Amino acid sequence: MAFRNRSQSFNRRDAECGKMYGVLVCRQNDDRLGYLRAYSGTMPDVADPTEFGFCPSVYDRFAEESFYAAGERELNEMNRLIEKLEKDPGLMVQRDELVGIEKMCHERWLKAKQHQKQEKGKRAAIRQASEELCEAEFDDLDEQLKQEGAFIQREMKKLKLQNKQEIAEARQRLLHLEDRISRLKEERKLKSSLLQDRLFDQYKFLNIHGKQKSLLPIFESTPIGRPPSGAGDCSAPKLLQYAFQRGYNPIALAEFWIGKSPRLEVRRHNLYYPCCRGKCEPILAHMLDGMNVEPNPNDLAVESEADLDVVYEDDYMLVVDKPDGMLSAPGKKLAYSIKTIVEKRYPNATGPLLVHRLDMSTSGLLVIAKSKEMHKMLSDQFKNRTITKRYTAMLEGELKNHRGEVNLPLSPDYLNRPMQMVDLAGGKPARTIYETVDVANGRTRVHFYLMTGRTHQLRVHSAHADGLDCPIVGDDIYGSRDARLCLHASYLELRHPVTNEELILTSEPPF
Repeated sequence: MAFRNRSQSFNRRDAECGKMYGVLVCRQNDDRLGYLRAYSGTMPDVADPTEFGFCPSVYDRFAEESFYAAGERELNEMNRLIEKLEKDPGLMVQRDELVGIEKMCHERWLKAKQHQKQEKGKRAAIRQASEELCEAEFDDLDEQLKQEGAFIQREMKKLKLQNKQEIAEARQRLLHLEDRISRLKEERKLKSSLLQDRLFDQYKFLNIHGKQKSLLPIFESTPIGRPPSGAGDCSAPKLLQYAFQRGYNPIALAEFWIGKSPRLEVRRHNLYYPCCRGKCEPILAHMLDGMNVEPNPNDLAVESEADLDVVYEDDYMLVVDKPDGMLSAPGKKLAYSIKTIVEKRYPNATGPLLVHRLDMSTSGLLVIAKSKEMHKMLSDQFKNRTITKRYTAMLEGELKNHRGEVNLPLSPDYLNRPMQMVDLAGGKPARTIYETVDVANGRTRVHFYLMTGRTHQLRVHSAHADGLDCPIVGDDIYGSRDARLCLHASYLELRHPVTNEELILTSEPPF
């Protein structure tokens, strides 16, 4: 494919279901600027993306001559054979037979136990009725009854052994049929693992120095230790690989979503998104090694000395107005935070200090306890949800309803941290009540009331298509970047644990 500085026609039949696209601005050896483009994953019925002006895959595992395609066909054949064997009528008969024999043996055992109990009662009654016999006659009768009891006990042991043997024989007949299926599944698992490792070895990524590295060594030092499914097929690695192979110098890269949002994740048409952390971050760390790149905006925060804007303070607690862009507590890469300021200003304070937290991008009221005991009492109010919290936000778009609620369970998107995703099956319940304050210039100012406190709850509930479908202005994770994230903790109502006074605290949103 020639270096692209103009668009080519492309049938975007995949746009309806949505796809991530990428563009890389490059400088050629002759100093001319141009751009490359790629899309993540594959496109239905597109064997060669270069025919439509897109960069190819780093490795085309679906090529007809590819070992992967042959391996996939072999695995699919094994899957079909396993499925056929699992549906074999003979196997079904043996399973039913085993269940039937187990049931029959169980019922037979219960009946025998009942008979044993009845006979024991009869012998006891006979002994009691024979107490007037002479000693010799009673001893003879007692011996006869003991022999009867011993006989029944021997019969019970025989029955137990018989049941065990009949069940074992039925189970063995079933295992004989299932053994082939088990061996096939183990063989399929091994073949799949070997095929996957061989595939990972074919994905060899370059960097600007021409150094090459495949997926397995790239991911061996990550928490998961192995490449996740689809690693290397996103647009960013495709773009950089194509550029480095031709000696182009990358200048700027952007990825954006075209089409409908997926069912669970938040992706909005024509909005930019960062490269995924789980799949792309380790790869890009290698590919961008040695290049002068801009710092990650997620690692930027207010680092200069700031004076706390105190809304309320007494001997036991204080409430501050946290600015946007400042961490509530120190992070892995950034140490400066509200907590570090409080620790410096109040050296005699004890305990965890922060009763709750606000995201770095969120501004507003933040409660701080000056002692460990006060922290527990205030935390209990948050835990028991006796505190009223209200957030003010500005949304991109106009809401249809003046008031309502969003119920969408959430869970972490492990491949795109810190993003959260809607998870209807395994997510934690998340409920938000909202009410419109005003609408102007295509934007809606709303009040949010958190009924639960999940990570990024307001941001996902605002942006998701099944939520309000209107991202918060300035949301660089679920919407588009602006001067700031227009989300502010503006109202707090709680009871003072010591004075029992009802505290109503407010903060005017700075947007």
